[in-house]
Amino acid sequence: MEFFVDCLGASREVGRSAFMLRTDKNILLDYGIKIFDESNLPKFPLETSLKPDMMLLSHAHLDHSGCIPALYRDNKITWYSTPPTKDICEILWLDSMKIMGDGLPYRLGHFNKALKHWDPLLYKKPIQTGQTRIELFDAGHISGASMIDIEYKGKTFFYTGDFKCDETMMHKGAKFIDGVDTLMIESTYAQKDHPPRKEVEQRLMEEIYDTLESGGNVLLPSFALGRTQELIALIRSYDENVPVYVDGMGKEISRIYMQYPSYIKDPEKFKRAIRSVNLVAGIPDKKAATRQPSVIITSSGMMNGGPVLNYLFNLNSNSKIILTGYCVEGTNGNTLLNQGFITQDGEQLQVDLPIEYLDLSAHAGRTDLIKFIKKAGPEKVLLVHGDHPEEFAKELKEQHGFDALAPLPGERVILDEEK
Repeated sequence: MEFFVDCLGASREVGRSAFMLRTDKNILLDYGIKIFDESNLPKFPLETSLKPDMMLLSHAHLDHSGCIPALYRDNKITWYSTPPTKDICEILWLDSMKIMGDGLPYRLGHFNKALKHWDPLLYKKPIQTGQTRIELFDAGHISGASMIDIEYKGKTFFYTGDFKCDETMMHKGAKFIDGVDTLMIESTYAQKDHPPRKEVEQRLMEEIYDTLESGGNVLLPSFALGRTQELIALIRSYDENVPVYVDGMGKEISRIYMQYPSYIKDPEKFKRAIRSVNLVAGIPDKKAATRQPSVIITSSGMMNGGPVLNYLFNLNSNSKIILTGYCVEGTNGNTLLNQGFITQDGEQLQVDLPIEYLDLSAHAGRTDLIKFIKKAGPEKVLLVHGDHPEEFAKELKEQHGFDALAPLPGERVILDEEK
């Protein structure tokens, strides 16, 4: 029997993370969807002839979790994650079914089965299944996000999922690890370092103060999961009095963050921050937000839905739009940032407000990726979750001496052949 991993998604692409690891068990690592594709249709993990024995989820973002209910069309396996990850998935999957409907390969019955087949797995609380040992570590990415350590017959396979080493307002950074045989690592920012976090935070606050003093609103299109909570904590860390309105699914996810205080850096501080902002509950709150100078944090982060478009066309001329997360090509956020328009109901609409991008990424940058790899000291590096990881693989080989590979979709990578 061979020790191998099959790459079913997130291979030379960002989206639909899914990997089948073969030990003495068939272990599915993540099972996500790719929402934004050049075809404008969602993409799902590749089919596999291997029947999973269990499923491990690194975190709740849909590009890692969004296809899990489809497993329950013909499986009764247990899937494992941290508790906040499961609760957040429940919200995101229901929302996906509402928005995508028949575009998804599962229905409400599969969703309900998935929830019944979940078991919790906590950080640094290993479990044993057959000859395979599994342990989760804090990834520093969003609430409950995990790096997954798998040991089988003396060999270690370490899957980072999405991770961040630097501290943010909401999370302590992921810790470096060592003594790894195979490292499967995200490569989202393999060619780019993020600017110093403090500088970005201070720049954001300067933009907020300047805009509010001129009588405008600052519109912060924001991912409901992770970024909404980070922005609330950030603004309140610098200023307790700036009027802040929060709209969209981020409100509900923020409540889950507070239900699991051990998964965030400073739960008491975040609790105070949440209590101090205006959680939009209806039309009067939406009108109040734009009637006075204020900061509006609302989904969706890429401006392809959610309340953000309603706010966009109700801002006065002194207002400003600030994007703090990456917007995929073809999304409204991307076209607005680069071409000054959005598309609504098939019509291109010009936006005559200033727009800026400030990098508050929750992913490790290039320097930390290289540092993480060097510290881990793996015999083999598998680069996933990146648009052109083959370039990074070549660099790691030629400049750093690693056996690095950027697997193709559907590729099987042999890790160790049993004698």
